[in-house]
Amino acid sequence: MTNMIKEIKLKADDISCTGCIEDMEIILRDQDGILEAKINYADDIIDIKYDSDVIERPAVIHTARRVANISKIIWEQ
Repeated sequence: MTNMIKEIKLKADDISCTGCIEDMEIILRDQDGILEAKINYADDIIDIKYDSDVIERPAVIHTARRVANISKIIWEQ
């Protein structure tokens, strides 16, 4: 297997709990294959880096939807 690190930025609808952001990031990072998760409260952006050999893109989005209401994909690589 090759190591395929990918990144996806998601727009969430109204992240309303600043105190919950750390917990949300932990939940995302606890998913096998998600290497890094950062949430920008001011912009409602979730930035996730993941290993596509371990987790597929739909599973990454599904995991993000567990912590926030995702309105669209902004960018991915």
